[in-house]
Amino acid sequence: MVFRISTDRHMRTSFLFVICALLHLTSVPQEMEIDFKSGKSMYDAWCARCHGLDGKGGGEGLELEVPAPDFTDCSFNSREPRKDWKAVISHGGGVRGLSMSMPAWGEALSEEQIELLIDYVKTFCNDSRWPQGELNFRRPQVTTKAFPENEALFIPTYTQSSAKTSTAKFVYEERIGPRGQWEVALPFVSNVSTFLYEVGDLEVSGKLLLFDHFASLTLVSAGWEVGVPTGNKARGTGSGTWKVAPYLAAGKGYESFFLQSSVKYEQPMRGNERKLFYNVALTYPLTTEKKGLIPMLELNVVTSLPERRSSLYLTPQLYIGLVKRGHVALSIGAQLPIAGEGPFDYKVLGFLLWEYADGGLWW
Repeated sequence: MVFRISTDRHMRTSFLFVICALLHLTSVPQEMEIDFKSGKSMYDAWCARCHGLDGKGGGEGLELEVPAPDFTDCSFNSREPRKDWKAVISHGGGVRGLSMSMPAWGEALSEEQIELLIDYVKTFCNDSRWPQGELNFRRPQVTTKAFPENEALFIPTYTQSSAKTSTAKFVYEERIGPRGQWEVALPFVSNVSTFLYEVGDLEVSGKLLLFDHFASLTLVSAGWEVGVPTGNKARGTGSGTWKVAPYLAAGKGYESFFLQSSVKYEQPMRGNERKLFYNVALTYPLTTEKKGLIPMLELNVVTSLPERRSSLYLTPQLYIGLVKRGHVALSIGAQLPIAGEGPFDYKVLGFLLWEYADGGLWW
């Protein structure tokens, strides 16, 4: 049987929501015995009608307004943490801004049964190299993330110093397989007195996840950045030389907070301005939801190796999830020198983040 409704979208969504729920309740053969301690048995009885016995979606004889996801796609299956799967199963698709065709099962299933269902759904991805979504901690302003991303970012920065400057950087990141990522970043730099933006130095980088452990919420990555001298050194928009910068990044989750860290060595091809960057970020979420406020605090150290001189910065910031699905977020903060002779008085930092693999920029 195929259901087609020609009324407005709200009516179609409501109708399909009811139909899907009824089919779940009525499609189990009377003689079928359900093992309530088996995720597979419960899935076959209640979930396969819409999601398919093989997890690929498109249950036989049912046409949904929004196609059911493919659970065998490891990129999808691994991307979100289990708490989000639990929220959708308990409260329906609307709780995370997803399709209303997904009904709420919180009153019919216990927490233990929902956990068993999630464990079984996770088995549809048979490639263990994909890191789980619990390891995808929120992005700090300065510290490099260890988790490979599918993101686009707009990063504005204002620097207060003897020469006031502002930068607008555009960043695109894309995952390569289960553990890799490539990235390109193009900054536009302006002297605040002129408001004329010029192209800065292009940055190209790659990242590889070296280690991840779901149970301990730990991951470690290595990467390599290359700076291309596309800016103008005489006008202060570029370094005038190629740069290479290998780095390590790590993350560790605890019960109520998260720690991320990175260390990077920067070597110019000309000159001797070699630098080391040490960063540590503490995240303390105020909510378990995707939409909401998440305070962060970073400690940043920049060391000039030829001069053996270090500058220490404190970077408080606020990460704001803008939508229920959490794939669009805003961050604002400030970088403040607290020790050493820094090259600026302070910086105002921010970014607009879009995890484009999880949905559109406006929904």
